[in-house]
Amino acid sequence: MDEKRLKGIRQQLLASLYCMLLFQLGYATAAIYASRLAFVPAFTFSFERCIPFIPWMILPYMSSGLFFALVPFLCRSRAELWGYAQRFSFITVVSICCFFIFPLRFSFNRPTVENPALGFFFTFLEKYDSPFNQAPSLHVAYACLFWSVIGKQLKGWIKWVLGIWLILMGLATLTVYQHHLIDVITALVLVHVGFILFPSPFNPFQGNALASGHQHQEVLSTIEVRARLKWEVNRRNRGIGHVYFIVGWIVLLLAIWGGGYMFGWYFLGWISLVCFAVGRSYFINNPNFLKNENGRIPWFKKVFYAPYQLAYWLIWRFARQKNNPPFMEVLPSCYVGPRASKADLKAFDSDQRLIIFDLAAELEEVAPLQKRASYCSFPLLDIAAIRGEDAERILAALVANYQQLQKDEKMMIHCTMGYSRSIVFAILLSQKILSLNLKDAINRVKSKNKHLVLHKDSLLLMKVLDGEDK
Repeated sequence: MDEKRLKGIRQQLLASLYCMLLFQLGYATAAIYASRLAFVPAFTFSFERCIPFIPWMILPYMSSGLFFALVPFLCRSRAELWGYAQRFSFITVVSICCFFIFPLRFSFNRPTVENPALGFFFTFLEKYDSPFNQAPSLHVAYACLFWSVIGKQLKGWIKWVLGIWLILMGLATLTVYQHHLIDVITALVLVHVGFILFPSPFNPFQGNALASGHQHQEVLSTIEVRARLKWEVNRRNRGIGHVYFIVGWIVLLLAIWGGGYMFGWYFLGWISLVCFAVGRSYFINNPNFLKNENGRIPWFKKVFYAPYQLAYWLIWRFARQKNNPPFMEVLPSCYVGPRASKADLKAFDSDQRLIIFDLAAELEEVAPLQKRASYCSFPLLDIAAIRGEDAERILAALVANYQQLQKDEKMMIHCTMGYSRSIVFAILLSQKILSLNLKDAINRVKSKNKHLVLHKDSLLLMKVLDGEDK
């Protein structure tokens, strides 16, 4: 057994008691403070009056206490339990600080509940809860935190039943008239910040019976490095996804603030949805969220993702000016750089056949290149970590095409800016073709492009691919 796995329930019990104590002391103190103020404002949007009061939603709302007590016992290792406690502490402490600095109250009158069973829960809620401690909603924040454990540890139908129940728990804050919409939005923003600051713990052998002692150390080391690369890909790309999510929530809040104005509802709301969609693509490592297998972007995606593509087009127009000349020759007849403009194509002999490897996921290739039979699209997410299986597939295609390159042919490898994705494959291709060690291949490409960007995950990827050749 992994020595870092929990033995018994003592540590989970202590964590559960700690979370309850921190919540009860902080929440009650903030509520007492707000109740003694001469005036506590309310923050509502005009359309919130249209949110219906649904009495039976008190059941998922009140069930939070049960999740509160039991979720720590689902953590399987010390690292997972410590990560849960860190996230819980961050969410709780920041929320309590907000309750003190920006106290708010719920402003709607709750209708009378006729059902005696449901009425009992509402009586309990009115007696032991308060109309204060509103933004951010700890109910919503804790529901997200509970799912971060449940979604990872449980399988099958019970996982999705509890997931739906947690969604109802979050929605119930609005439908039992306990929270306003601003509380829900600020809670989601807070949760995403917490997940960025306290990512999931790394365990390369979790759920894997590899540590049997019968494996060779070299084999274990290779497996461990690949597992670490997979974790690094998830960590980095989910972190970027979280940033998009947070921006989306903030822009959505601005859209709602705009009320009935077209600018607020339509333009900012559109941008927020685009941020959520792009964030999800990073979160699930989906580089094909825009382009099809031919490297083309369907018209409906061009319309929906227009703000995203416009932003990238503007950045491309600015960033590409740093590359002078725009394309560097890393190998004879093999060039690497940013997405080409029509003017850049004049640098290539029009009589020569050009093999294009397009690694950009966010912008289409310029029409003169995209129409060529030798155009290949291998989209990769910008500033994201590259999955090992994607890198192997692209590198194999690059090596095969370069080795078959004729005298009248040239090869072009590009991403959007030409500083990271294409550079990684320039290094890997140089290493393969010239039989260099990894350090020499990096230095060779670095000497040709001073704007080279290599993140930690890129170096780890290259080490994994380098190790598997030996």
